[in-house]
Amino acid sequence: MKKKVSLKKRLRYWLDERMSKGTASMVKLLLITVLTVVVIVTALVVAFHLYGEDRSIIAVFWDNLRSAMSSSFPASNSGSLLYIVLYTMLGLTGMIFTGMLVGIFSSTMRGKIVALQKENPEVIETGHSVILGFRLGEYALLSEMVAAAGSEKRTIVVVENMDREDMESAIRKNVKVPKNVRITVIKADPTAPNSLVCCAIPDCATLVINTREKGRTVKTLLAVEILLMDAVKRPKIVASVDTNITIFPKTTLKAKGISMLHSGDVVARIIAHAATQTGVYEAFMDVIDFDNSEFYFEKAPSLTGLCFGAAVLSARKGVVAGLYRNGEVTLNPPADTVIEEGDLLVVFEEDQGSISFNEAASVELPAKEETKAPEPIPEVVIFGINDSVLTVIRELPNNIEKIKFIGISPKDKDSFIPEDEKFDSEITAEYYNTDYEALLTTMVRNARHIILLSDRRKKEEDADTETMLRIIRLRDIKRKYDLPFTITAEIRCENNRRLITSEDSEDFVVATDLSSMMLAQITEDPRRVGIFNDILDEEGSEIYLRNASDFGLAGTELSSEELRRKLYACGYILLGLRTRISSFLSVPDESMVSIGEGDRFIVIGEE
Repeated sequence: MKKKVSLKKRLRYWLDERMSKGTASMVKLLLITVLTVVVIVTALVVAFHLYGEDRSIIAVFWDNLRSAMSSSFPASNSGSLLYIVLYTMLGLTGMIFTGMLVGIFSSTMRGKIVALQKENPEVIETGHSVILGFRLGEYALLSEMVAAAGSEKRTIVVVENMDREDMESAIRKNVKVPKNVRITVIKADPTAPNSLVCCAIPDCATLVINTREKGRTVKTLLAVEILLMDAVKRPKIVASVDTNITIFPKTTLKAKGISMLHSGDVVARIIAHAATQTGVYEAFMDVIDFDNSEFYFEKAPSLTGLCFGAAVLSARKGVVAGLYRNGEVTLNPPADTVIEEGDLLVVFEEDQGSISFNEAASVELPAKEETKAPEPIPEVVIFGINDSVLTVIRELPNNIEKIKFIGISPKDKDSFIPEDEKFDSEITAEYYNTDYEALLTTMVRNARHIILLSDRRKKEEDADTETMLRIIRLRDIKRKYDLPFTITAEIRCENNRRLITSEDSEDFVVATDLSSMMLAQITEDPRRVGIFNDILDEEGSEIYLRNASDFGLAGTELSSEELRRKLYACGYILLGLRTRISSFLSVPDESMVSIGEGDRFIVIGEE
């Protein structure tokens, strides 16, 4: 039996069908309705001679259509009652038509604007920079890449699979973007090649993969390789991964021109150095910041055949920090190393090309001097454990007598630290409930340095909250019992670092800040990865903060040349000076330097 449908339902179904066809269909329906009403009114006006004068049907139709479009209503003395009723109906029809038409166009335009905001733009530039991977609350990488642009025009494309409007709003509020830099935000999955087509990756100059997690980084690299399959010229590719494990063979990375930064390993090494040298993290960040001097690679044909030490001591308006030979960086090589043809100098200077040399051939190398041996450190306490702990222990200085893990069982310790691994320090693990203040105080009373490692099994926010609470408790114990320990904590989120400020004997190593700034530096010149590898390698020269008193220089005043010579005689290349008030890099030439008690030198050396 056929179902009976009411006229109302049929009419509503018909209207829904017309409206579902879009704006054009709705406008067409409105026009037909208005024209129908105008035709009916015109026929009645002509039939009853309501105009009062002879006029053609076309003229009457046009006047009625104009009245409808202007939504005009007749006056009370305009004519007969039928005239007033008809033209009132015409005015109401016109008013309804105009209102609905404005509503339709307004709604359509609003929808188009929202669609444009959400729709990805097609990148038409060439030579731009692309960042694959973005997190709300982390802006260090983007800020550093904007700073690296200087006064040059540059386009930076930021890609992540999140709402474009949220990303744009966050970047606007947290990153100062000059007029010469354009930031384009694209919503796309970095691991899906098809969604990255609009980024013009084959035409970009630099590509930064900031997805960090191992699995996502691998997929993103593979997606990029698909897009670059037919590229005439490959962009510089820099990738960051938060694991210490090599995920691609070095030969593959070299063949593809990919620079890989293992941020987990970098953070571990900086934590180890910061633990026994408070302030070294901030000094390292100053060194790799675009706002200060930077590392560059300079040709110096006039120095060919001379020794490296002569280049160091004769340098002006910059610091010679190492050699680049056969694709390898060596920082602070032996002073008698001969500079060969084709070698590049690793120079720390404000602007590339600003360094000069003053009679390098006649420079006499200073006699080797001994520095004060560091005093033994009785105990270092480590809270927490993660896959970076082995690197942390290896990077700690040899003068530590005991390393004690708190809050983990001996079994946990053994799972991260192999039994056959040999260390100069005694390593123990004590599993206690650290919620009790008296017990916690007893455990840290003999500590000279305390390291707080992030629990990477937990979410970043949860792990950082746990770390910050532990910092607050340790600060309270330190003040209450006047204990001398320093605190070095691993913070995983940039935003959380802003919530807790450092005190005099504290360093907070922020994983995202550190890896972001290094990524930005490597993006500008991939050869810089060799500099950072050498600085952070357990062998070779590294960045240190050395007390002026260790050299017997506290309370003295020396010329910058004398100071550089004095430190170089002890095996160190001077990058800057850190006082209780401020710090500065690249000690100015031809200046006198007053060195106070407690001042420290930022240097590159082996120990």
